[in-house]
Amino acid sequence: AEAAGVGLALETHDTFLTGAEVAAVLEAVGSPHAGAVWDAVNPWRAGESPERTAALLGPWLRHVQLKDVASPTDLRPVPPGHGVLPLPSVLAQLGHLGYGGWISLEWERAWYPDAAPLADALPAFHRVLDAG
Repeated sequence: AEAAGVGLALETHDTFLTGAEVAAVLEAVGSPHAGAVWDAVNPWRAGESPERTAALLGPWLRHVQLKDVASPTDLRPVPPGHGVLPLPSVLAQLGHLGYGGWISLEWERAWYPDAAPLADALPAFHRVLDAG
C-alpha cells in the first residue's frame, strides 16, 4: 500500500478491540500510510476509557465512527445520546487532539432490523455533534 501511495486504517473492532491493541500493531508497522479508525463503542465496552483510547490512537487517527448502544452487553443501536456510550467524553477527547477528520454515524440496522430508521437517528447524531 505504501509503494502505491495508499493508506490503510485498522479499526478498533473484533481481534483489535482496544486502542492499545491497534496502537501496538501500528507501532510495529511503522508506516505513515498506516492509521486507525476509532469505533468508539468497542474500546469502551472492553473497559478502555475514551481518554485512554484517544491518547493511544491520536498519532494515527484517520476516522471516527460514532454510535450509541443500549448497554455494554446489548449492542443494539439507539439514537446517539440515548444510550450508554459517553459520547461527550469521546468528542471532548477529539477536541483535545485537535482532530479535524471525518466522524461518521455507524448505524447497523442490517444486523439489528428492529433499530429505529436512519432518518430518526440522524437528527440525534447532529445534536450530539453540535453539543460536542
